[in-house]
Amino acid sequence: MKNTEFEKSNTYNLVEKIEYIPSSVVCKTIVKKANGNISLMAIDEGESFAVKISPFDAFIQIIDGVVKIVINENSLCN
Repeated sequence: MKNTEFEKSNTYNLVEKIEYIPSSVVCKTIVKKANGNISLMAIDEGESFAVKISPFDAFIQIIDGVVKIVINENSLCN
């Protein structure tokens, strides 16, 4: 299996590391550890991402566009 994890001590432009695909949700794991993962997501306009339950904390950074996020039935919009 190819190691897709990013090398330490380097800088990356995350927008260049994932491709937007029309009418799709694209998810790419860039760091995978026993105590959690870091994934990039590209979600096309009009698409939605299913309910996600995780034993780990989540960090969400919106790079482009507008999003509605619902956490424990509380809606957050940027």
